[in-house]
Amino acid sequence: MDEKSYDLIVVGAGIYGLCAASIYLSLYPDANIRVLEAGSDVGGVWSSERSYPGFWSQSGTRVAGFHDLPMKAPPPEQSYKCAQDSKLVSKYLEDYASVRGLRERCVFNCSVDSITKDDSLWQIGGRTNGHESLCRATKLVIATGLFTQPRVPRFSGREVFKGPILHQKNWGSSRIFTPEEPSQASHTHITVLGGSKSAADIVYTAAIDKHHPRTVNWLIRDTGPGALSLLPAQGLGKYEHITELGTTRIISALSFANPWLPEDWWSWFLHKTRVGERLMDFIWNKQLDDATASAKYDSRAGALQGFRDLKSDASARWRTGYFGALNRNPEDFWNVIAQKVNVFRGEVGELEKDAVVLKDGREIQTDLLLLATGFEQAYPEFSANEAARLGLPLSNEHVELFERERAHWSALDHAAELKVLQRWPYLHDSPLPTKEQSHTPYRLYNHTTPVSDPSIAFLGIPLCANSYHVAFVQALYAIAVMKGHIKLPDCEAMERDIAYVATWNRRKYPAIGGPGNAMEFEMVAYTDKVLGELGLESHKHKSWWMWMTEPVWARENEAQLEEFRAKYVDI
Repeated sequence: MDEKSYDLIVVGAGIYGLCAASIYLSLYPDANIRVLEAGSDVGGVWSSERSYPGFWSQSGTRVAGFHDLPMKAPPPEQSYKCAQDSKLVSKYLEDYASVRGLRERCVFNCSVDSITKDDSLWQIGGRTNGHESLCRATKLVIATGLFTQPRVPRFSGREVFKGPILHQKNWGSSRIFTPEEPSQASHTHITVLGGSKSAADIVYTAAIDKHHPRTVNWLIRDTGPGALSLLPAQGLGKYEHITELGTTRIISALSFANPWLPEDWWSWFLHKTRVGERLMDFIWNKQLDDATASAKYDSRAGALQGFRDLKSDASARWRTGYFGALNRNPEDFWNVIAQKVNVFRGEVGELEKDAVVLKDGREIQTDLLLLATGFEQAYPEFSANEAARLGLPLSNEHVELFERERAHWSALDHAAELKVLQRWPYLHDSPLPTKEQSHTPYRLYNHTTPVSDPSIAFLGIPLCANSYHVAFVQALYAIAVMKGHIKLPDCEAMERDIAYVATWNRRKYPAIGGPGNAMEFEMVAYTDKVLGELGLESHKHKSWWMWMTEPVWARENEAQLEEFRAKYVDI
């Protein structure tokens, strides 16, 4: 067994892991660090082995990338409105790892099986290329993110279904929709299960596949978040892509409810006056109206019968459905979906030899089932007791621990509920029924640090609009905490803040807020709050107008890193 000790171990070599390792080495170049990656190369969800035809970035390149290696504009044939093919993102992250000297610090094909703590040392056990290994470190960063543990439904009749069932994590390695696709000739009827952006991407890719034309079915559950609302990628004015606007402070300020903004006259006007609420509804509903108008669900020529079932009834105010940026020409995309894809709404009853049978008896001929069913927010490398100690989601299958955690947070959550509803009265009236949660939410201070242990940090937990920006800010914060550069609030204050944010999340995002990590429109206010706790000011050196309307550019991070170095390292 290989046993080694390090100053810092980072688990995961995606955007968050690479960023944390790079910043740590920039500040402490003599540090002995190691990055453990389960895949064969860097990139995480953006790695080349997980890339598949039709998988594109959600955000525009102008707000993507790291400050110390600017992301180049993609070629026109691999981009749309600054969004780009995932293969270009893979190449960018591979280049970044090489340029920053991270590749030689990575251990690839390393599956982490267990993480425990012995006194002051973290012990990480696993297997590397089939051989057992054990690493120790005083500081640990978990950067495996939200897209690691596949959520695979349990299907009745799975044993009789003859075709492959592929979760989206494995679409790339399966070589689906490429000339090298195995058993391609037998894959004549494809069914995609799920209503997310990934589902829309793979459905479109299947429908235009030139290697092997086939029947494409899209099945969306009635009991889930429903059909996807795809917003046109074209930005407004100076914003080339819609996600550039989404990373401005004006969007954070216009969020229906934002826990990281102060309670001032602006907040009062928006959330406690009829004029303010109508203004908010108009601004946000216009985005959905534009998306619906672009799709022409009720009037598109040549549309198959089920196309109208894609029309979403999601609420912008409540975010009750899936949202995404349509990084394709809208007319082309919707014509393909309308005219070449059979859309079904319903619940899976069982699988048969060559069909998906719905609970209402309808059969969908299928010889390849693609699952766009998302990911579990789980950390199997930690024991249930350790997960509870660190503030990670805990399943109700661990009955005693689950009830103990709920009892501990009960009074805090109740006080947070009163505070949230007093600040945003409209949150009383959720359009969705209260759903009993099967897991406890994340209980991490600033979505990063366990109350019980500052020697470990969890990065990549927020569900947000720009991973690169959040990765940089979270890395700085994690380093400051782990190195003792800043003093955390007392435990009671951190727990009150955690309960407040988790309760807000559950109320503000009733369809997706149960884990407590959604911040789709509030991201910049969150990172500003974290930078404020670090005492950093360089990003504020601009006019009020630029402060509110400029996206968070990666180039600004260089000044923040140097400010951090001067404040905490070179003293």
